[in-house]
Amino acid sequence: METQCRWRRRIAALMLTVVLLVTCMPGAWAADLNVDAGFYMKQSRSGTCTLTAAAMMLRRRAYLDGLSDWVDVTENSVRPAAWSNGLAHSFTYKSMKVLYATLPSDNTVKTQTLINLLAAHPEGIVLYDRTEPHAVLLTDYTNGVFYCSDPAGNISAGRVPLSEAMVSLADASCYWYIAEDQNAAAAAPQTGELQLVGVTYPINVHAGSGLSLNGTVTATAGSTLAEVAVLVEDAAGNTVLSASANLTGAESSWSVREVDSQIPFGILPAGNYTYLVIAEDTTGASLCFTSSFTVSDAAASSGSYWSVQDPDGSMLQEEPAAQPAADSSSGSLMGLEDLFGLFGSLF
Repeated sequence: METQCRWRRRIAALMLTVVLLVTCMPGAWAADLNVDAGFYMKQSRSGTCTLTAAAMMLRRRAYLDGLSDWVDVTENSVRPAAWSNGLAHSFTYKSMKVLYATLPSDNTVKTQTLINLLAAHPEGIVLYDRTEPHAVLLTDYTNGVFYCSDPAGNISAGRVPLSEAMVSLADASCYWYIAEDQNAAAAAPQTGELQLVGVTYPINVHAGSGLSLNGTVTATAGSTLAEVAVLVEDAAGNTVLSASANLTGAESSWSVREVDSQIPFGILPAGNYTYLVIAEDTTGASLCFTSSFTVSDAAASSGSYWSVQDPDGSMLQEEPAAQPAADSSSGSLMGLEDLFGLFGSLF
């Protein structure tokens, strides 16, 4: 009990400077992506809308990563890694791993899921509507409006409201996203500060299912870790799950995975919660990471936070990853777009 109270006092102090998950990108970066600097393109032929949308997503991510050859990310360059009569459900292109997942059927839950995903994915996600069938790059959610870039030739070029595209929010059923980005990790500046690197946080936990914890806490250069704790609080602020690092006093870094078994998300009943990772090193430097999440029947989703990538104080969310649902085990969406292409449909 004393340990828990001590951490609560520290949380209260640290929360004065904590930046929550609402802000995911420094303003300059976010504005850059809303201006077309050459991010968007039209599909080369009928049936390749998913491939073109994925190429735009990868191009924007490469731009954010500072890669000088981001303009070379095209439909043709991505095709060898991603295409087999449909966009593969899992592929890697230029150290960026793309995965596939399904969306909840309830429109309210779906809308919030997409808002969360876009907050965590500034490069956007490939949104797919099976009823057309067609895909767009969903780019952002700004002032209550979803925006996208539609690769169809009969839709305006660039960034347009989703309502003007061939994909509808109500009929969208699945998406592709960048789950891992080694370019971002390699570009992360090294600092002498207390750091959280690649710490997994939940967005939604499927009721009765677990969530694997990952990430590393690293002490300030020349110091060691004094205390690290992982907690889950309910909506009333009560600690319902907690675990502390078993430190010997000589560790300069510690893996969150060591307490994975002590934070069993699967036992949590449906509701709203807060996930916290709190650390302090021997220099007195403190760090508190918090993330609100839900437990529900919606598809499980999570993200990964890198404190070394927020030198301006704004929280960056990297590698958010929604877990694929059961029907995502096949390798690609086969044939639907090509079949419609045979009947002359415009994508």
